[in-house]
Amino acid sequence: MGSLQDQLLKAGLTTSHQAKVAKTEKRKQQKKKKKGATSNPSDLQKHIEQTKLEQQKKADELNKARLEEQKQREQVARVKQILEHNNQDEIRGDRTFNFTYENKVKELDVNEKTQKALAGGRLAICVLEGQFFVLEDEPARKVAEVSEEYIVFHVEPEDKQKDEDDPYADFEVPDDLIW
Repeated sequence: MGSLQDQLLKAGLTTSHQAKVAKTEKRKQQKKKKKGATSNPSDLQKHIEQTKLEQQKKADELNKARLEEQKQREQVARVKQILEHNNQDEIRGDRTFNFTYENKVKELDVNEKTQKALAGGRLAICVLEGQFFVLEDEPARKVAEVSEEYIVFHVEPEDKQKDEDDPYADFEVPDDLIW
């Protein structure tokens, strides 16, 4: 007695071509089992789609980080341009103006006019890459719009009325007490 395939061929229920096709299919399935591949193509398709989604998500995250870094560089370039263009060079003088930067007292040699303008809020001190810049109020506000971290010293001008109950309102501060 031969195999089932031989018996079907003798009975005329199959052809030799159909027998060969069935044999090759059986051999392919056995090869896949040996390699450990899944016999179901839909599982493979799902795995491929999942891998593509993961790659897309990773690419989106990298792109977002790259855009954020580019935005940061643009902000620094914009602030640098504002600071260099609007820096007050004629401020140097024989008076010392003290301000705090990173919990340390820093000094800036200025003239009397600049000292009063800084104290009155008409000028501001900004820092970029360890260098201090003195700007007028409007450019300093533009820098603050980009980021407050660049503003080191800026006093808001006081537009409020004199307090009527202040007992010292009539007395002026002597010039020798201004530091």
